Amino acid sequence: MAPPAVIFVCARNAVRSPMAESLWRRRFGSKAWTMSCGVAPASLPDGHMIVVMGEKGVDLSDHECRDMDDVAGEPVDLVVCLSEDVDAEARKFAADRNAAYAHWPIDEPAIGRDRFLTLAAYRAVRDAIDARILAFAAESDAQ
Repeated sequence: MAPPAVIFVCARNAVRSPMAESLWRRRFGSKAWTMSCGVAPASLPDGHMIVVMGEKGVDLSDHECRDMDDVAGEPVDLVVCLSEDVDAEARKFAADRNAAYAHWPIDEPAIGRDRFLTLAAYRAVRDAIDARILAFAAESDAQ
């Protein structure tokens, strides 16, 4: 069975949601339809995000940050919100599309003066998202 068509939503579409989009595609392969967006998108993807995704063999250097209007016409079965701050907007987005809704709150990675600690925080976010996707896949397989 194919996974649901999913849109991942976060605040800026610069870190968490593009990570989730690419990890979803990586987990489910070519049968997976997914996109990501932000409520108030950044102008560029986050450089640290690009680095830690590159460590997993995923090149997001050409990611274009999208807003909800950019994905509004796409077919979607499930909207996944990754941010506490935009939960209400993401819920409404899902309801307006008659899509299922999931809230996977994952904190924005902490940026510090030390590059090693900053990258460790980004890796933790990446790995937390990947763990959520793995749990979703296991639960879907069990049904």
